[in-house]
This record gives sequence, C-alpha cells and structure tokens, in this order.
Amino acid sequence: MAERLRPTRARANALFRITVALSCSATLASARQGVQVATFRLAAPAAGEFVLRATLPVPPGTFLPENGGSAFHVRNPDGAMVPAQTEVVSRYPQSTDGADVVEVLARVRRPAGAQPGDALTYPVLLEPHRLEQTAPGAQVALLLATTRAVYARATDAFGHEYVADLYEDVRIPGGDRYRVLRAGLAARTEATHQSLRAVDPETGPLGTLPHLMGVHAYFTQWSGEDFLSLDLRVHNAASGQDPATPLDDALQKLYFGTFELRLPHDWVVLDAFPNPYFGAPLTEGSFRVWPIVAPLANGKLHVLPQMAQFQRRLVIAHDDPETIARALVVLREENLGYCAPGAPSKTRPLWSWWNAGTARYFPQRRRMPDLGMLDTAQQIASDQGALAVRQTQLATGSTGPWPAQSAGLGWAHPWGVTDGGMVSGDEIWLYDGLTTAWCASNSGYRFAELRHRMYVDRQRNVLFNAPGNPTAVHQWVVHDAVHGDYLPVWWFNGPMLWAADPFGLSTAPTFQNDWVAANGKAPAYDAELGAYQSIDEAHLGRFTHDAKVLVWLGNDALAKDDLRGQAESFHFGYSELPQDIWNGTIVSGLRASETYVAGHPGNGFSFGRREGWCLDAVCAAYSTSDELWRARNRPWLARVVNVIEAGQSTCTGTIQATLLYNVFNAQYRCRQSIEAAIGEHALVALRESVFGRGDPAASQSLNRVLANSTRAMIAPLYWSSAGHAPWSLIAVGPGDSAQPLYCNSIPADGNGGNVDAYQCWSSFAYGYELGGDAQFLLKAQEMLGQNLRSGLEDHVLENLNNRAAILELVQRLQ
Repeated sequence: MAERLRPTRARANALFRITVALSCSATLASARQGVQVATFRLAAPAAGEFVLRATLPVPPGTFLPENGGSAFHVRNPDGAMVPAQTEVVSRYPQSTDGADVVEVLARVRRPAGAQPGDALTYPVLLEPHRLEQTAPGAQVALLLATTRAVYARATDAFGHEYVADLYEDVRIPGGDRYRVLRAGLAARTEATHQSLRAVDPETGPLGTLPHLMGVHAYFTQWSGEDFLSLDLRVHNAASGQDPATPLDDALQKLYFGTFELRLPHDWVVLDAFPNPYFGAPLTEGSFRVWPIVAPLANGKLHVLPQMAQFQRRLVIAHDDPETIARALVVLREENLGYCAPGAPSKTRPLWSWWNAGTARYFPQRRRMPDLGMLDTAQQIASDQGALAVRQTQLATGSTGPWPAQSAGLGWAHPWGVTDGGMVSGDEIWLYDGLTTAWCASNSGYRFAELRHRMYVDRQRNVLFNAPGNPTAVHQWVVHDAVHGDYLPVWWFNGPMLWAADPFGLSTAPTFQNDWVAANGKAPAYDAELGAYQSIDEAHLGRFTHDAKVLVWLGNDALAKDDLRGQAESFHFGYSELPQDIWNGTIVSGLRASETYVAGHPGNGFSFGRREGWCLDAVCAAYSTSDELWRARNRPWLARVVNVIEAGQSTCTGTIQATLLYNVFNAQYRCRQSIEAAIGEHALVALRESVFGRGDPAASQSLNRVLANSTRAMIAPLYWSSAGHAPWSLIAVGPGDSAQPLYCNSIPADGNGGNVDAYQCWSSFAYGYELGGDAQFLLKAQEMLGQNLRSGLEDHVLENLNNRAAILELVQRLQ
C-alpha cells in the first residue's frame, strides 16, 4: 500500500501543475455569459414562492461590487430566468479580483406538485444585469416609514424606562449609525446601532444611568413580503471612546427589569430559538409589547455583566396567517440553499466548494473533501436530532447533555463549562460545516446558529463605540511628540483593568448596583452567570468555528461582526506598540516578540495556539471587511509575518519555544504539536486571505515558514516512531531564553510521553502541497495505520473537521 503513496517530487509537482491547469481552464470555460455555472439545492420550503439564497465561491473578476449590477440569473422550474441579486461574502486578497465568495438571492417558485421537504435544485447562470432595488410588501414599507414603529425599551433597577427607535437612523436624513449590508431586487439589509436613553432623566441616588444597553439591529426586507427579519445584538459593552457623548460611557454590571419590543398592534414577533423569557405580548393602546426578556418573579432583576451581550434572531410579521407562515420559512432558514458539486461536462465543473478552480472555504480558502461515501439521509436525521435536543433545552431552560449541561440563566444559556479554557479536544476544530454543505442540511446550519448564540451568552471580550463598531486599536493610540506613539491598554483575553482603564469600566457609576445589593434584588443566577468566563484566546476556535460556518455558508451579518470584534480584541492584546511612555510592554504582545526575536533571531519564541486561533479570526475578519479596514490592519499583519520568519528556529524549523511553568519543573521552553498545527493553520490563512498573489514576497515568506514548520512535524526529533505520531509535548530548549534551542536531541526528562494523532492531520496536507514530498503522506498513513484514502473515507466522520485537508488532498491525488 505504501508504494502507491510514493510519487517522486517531479511527479508530484507535475500532478499539481496538471490540476491547476485543468481547474483554471474549466473555470475560464465556465465563465462565458449565459452558461450554467452552479446549481443550488435545498429541501423544499413550506412556501410556494420564496427568496432563495445561497453562497457560491467564484473565480477572480466574476463580481466587483463597485462596478454595480449583478452577475447571475437563476432558472425557475418552469424554465423562466429570474434575475438574481449578488452580494459579497468574502473577498480575494487583491481588491481588483473582487469577491471570492458571493451570496446569490432570487425570488423563485417551488415546482408544481413539490411538497415541503422534497429535494429541489435550481440552476444558476452567469448572466449579468443591472442593479434593481428591493420592493418589500406595502405593510413593511409603511411600518419602517413610521416613527417609533419598531421601538426597543427596557427598565433599569429603579424602574426608569429607556427607549430607542431602532430604525431611526435609516429613516432620518443624515443618519450616521447604519450600514447597508444588502441592496438589490430580492432583499435589503440595514444594520443600525442605538443606546437606549432614559425617557425622563433624573439625577440623585435613585436617578437614571447615562444610557442602558446598546442594541445592534439588523433589518432585512424581503421582496414582496409583509414581514422582515430582525436580528439583534444587545450588549453592556460601551467603550467610552467618545468623550463628547455619554451614550458610549461604560457601565457597571447592569441590572434591568425587562427588555421589550413595541410594535403596532397588527404585527407579531417570532423568535427562531425562544427561551422561557420570550414572553407573551401585552396590549398597550394601539400597540403590542413583546417581551424579549420578560421580568423575573418576586421583583428580582435580570443582570447583564460588564462587556456581556446576547443575540436574538427574529422576524416581525404582519398579523395574518399566510404572512406568518411565509415568515417562518425565512426564520427557520428553509430558503437557504447550498451550492452542489457536479459537472455539466468533463471540461466544465460547476462552481462549488468541491471545484479546485473556485473552492474558497474558510480563511484557508480550502477545497472541501468529497463526502460521497456519507449516508446523507442518516446525517440529516442526526442533525435534526441534535438540533431538537438543544432547541428543547433552550426553550425550557433545562439542563442538557455534555458539553452544555447548565440550565438556563435568565436571558442566557451558555454553552460549555464555566472555565474559558476547558481542557479537552472538544470543538478544537480546524474546519467545520463540511457535512452541512455536502448534505444541504438545514438542521446542521441552524444548529450552528443555536450553538453560536449560546457561546455569545458567555463571550465578554469586545467593546463597542457609540456608532456600534467594535472599538479598535487605532482609536486609542496616543501620539506623543516626545516619547512616540503608545497604546495605553493592557489586554490579555480582555482588558486588564488593574493595569490601565482608559475605557472607564472600573469607574462607572455604582449607585444602582449598590441599591440592588442592599435590597436583595439580584437574580438567583447572578453568581453562576458571572462564573462563566469568555472562551479564552488559546481556545478561541471554539467560539469562532460556528461563526465561520454562518459566514461562508450563510453570509450571516451577526457572525461577520462577531468575527471582526474578535479580531479587534486580539489586536489590543497583540499590539505592535508599547503600553506607556516608559516603553512598558505587555509580554504577550507582538512588540515583546519583536524585541526578543531581534536579539535572538532563529531561536523560536512564544507563538502557539493563542496566536494561531486569533490570527485565524483576524483572517476571517479581513476576508469579509472593506478595503479601509484591510489597509489599516495589513501593516500589522505584515509585521506578524516578519517576526514569525525571523523567529523560527533555524536548526529545527519549530516556531514555538514557550516556557511552560506547569510541566518539566519549569526547566524548559516547549513545543506542543497541537499548537504547532493550529499555528500552521493560521499561517495558511494569512497567505490565502491577506497576502495572496497581491503580495508575493509575504506569501513566499509564509511558504518558507510553513515548509520548515510542517517538516518539523514529521522530523525524527519530534516524531515518535513507536507511537506513530508527533510527540505531543517536548522540550525544545533551556528555560533561559537567551540560550540556543536543542537541535539534535532533547533531554531525557523533556518529553511528556504522549503523542498527538488528533490535531495535526491538516499539517501533513499543507506540508505536502509546498513541495510534493511523499513523506508527509507516508507519515499520515503511518499515523492512521491503514491505507490513507480508504481509511479516511471508511471512517469519514471520525475527526473530520481536523482531517479535512488531508482527506481532500489524497482524493485529489488519487
């Protein structure tokens, strides 16, 4: 068997040249106008007519939004061509290449005789047309044109009322706190941000706060429909960045009575994932009030910890049965389709995640593996069962199976255990969403929505400015003519307020909190919710994997902004600047690494899973952000690449050399194979998402680093011939970082004794692709213990999210 995996380097390189040539020619051939380039598939929704939407990877130059217009038509079952709306999901590194993944939306019909749940397909044709605007139903147009028609309100600890017209900034001329995220003939999405203001401001010991919670609202109008989607992010994470307004002043832990939406009486609110505090509506004159967080019993108050946030996915529908039924189709994502693999001809494969010429999945821009050996019906049934279990848990506020065993905690129902760095490999995944895409699984996608919502309930590491954008490093830099620029923020997994607090979090008013404590008004869940830590940076992949699925498979606006928030958060902690005028520098930041590497080049440094997961999130944000955000962050990321290349060990290829105090009696700097694998995964993301062909020098630097690092993964020094896998934890150098690393051997007491056959699979693929060295395939086969392709395919669901890249590679080669 091993002989089949022993191509010469020349043969391997030839294979890659042939693969690239074929995929490029197929892509060019499929780019002719009027030709079918893709197929969307989905289970038939309950509605006979609906806005189909799906994401699609596309070749360079297919869609440049600044040129206007749209790129596609969709063919209805009767053969009629429907002009489609095109939106950007993510972009190529080089702006002139345009979008690399788009969302295609078109109002289509279900085939005659089709029943809900039947498998449907819709051909997609490359047929550009001019841009048209969404024409929502008359009732939606009237609702959004009416002042205070979509009204958020809440009460504080004393019962004072705070309100916000969530659509005000879009409606009024000159509004500056909204963004247009979709605009076309099928749908229009606008994102707003408001801080709830006191109706009757009061001073004194029983007075009002500068504001209550902030609310991000994402309004989506659908063509011809009398309902709209409304996604909410409600937060207590004001940054204090603008001294000219109190609306972004930081607050202490926020105690509140209710959070509600008030609408005209003939509108209803539906929640995709209701919990026990999604209350029954109340009538108030000509309005109905919908409790999103209903009050607690016995006069107790809810609590929103500092920097906490929660999300809700809602639809607002005109109150008639037909409209409500159609609204539920969108709320339940029944109109979300998925691109299909296939080829109308041998020379023209469909654009999809499985076409080597178009596949651009996740920040690594990876081709998905072929999962044809998977029982699709069984996988969909499994997804449906998993979703039903968690929906019931959330709806009832009850306990559940591992890993989300907690009962509901008021508005919150956090995922996982309280420790932000839970020890285990659970959800430490390089990829996700693969079975959802292959099976076109509605339940798989909705499970990602639900789990991400539950993760958000615990994630408290992002701050927001008054306009709603995550606060960013460049907004806090102090330009000192004498001492130079510095960033007066100390940050590791979040702000270290004992060291510095430019945000005002530690000095926010406490009078309401003091009253709550004195009068016993805190909720029973207060301490338990507070015990939940944010998923820390060393395990951030647990928080981001669902968000990335929602972006790449659903163009989800909430998830995009969550990833950008994580990117901004990491930049605070991995800054290139000192933290004060005396050049005080946080030891876990980029500047500290640059300083060390400048004095000790080629000697490794502290670069592992924390940096890997966070850079992966930064690359996801970079992929989905505009050119202004990219231009601001590209120099920082270029410095990251430079320090990695300069710091990588010149004798072994390892990057990580971290002093660990909890192993080996703190004698050694160490390398963990799981951290190396996560770091290598991030380097691929940097190359594919940030630099690409637009910056060949940076891409070549990353390739050199990756080649040496992945080679180290299989080198005798780091590989266990008895365990048939890389050593999990070994000493790479003395604890004294001024001393050189070990190049040829490691101390007898410098090996943890275990191997890693879980995390490192994709590194074999990344290493092979850089030079065609069959040793990577042989080592992967040795680790598997059987023929590589058949073994991976026979147990395809076993660790698929970490094995995805190697599985795709061997399928491509054989």
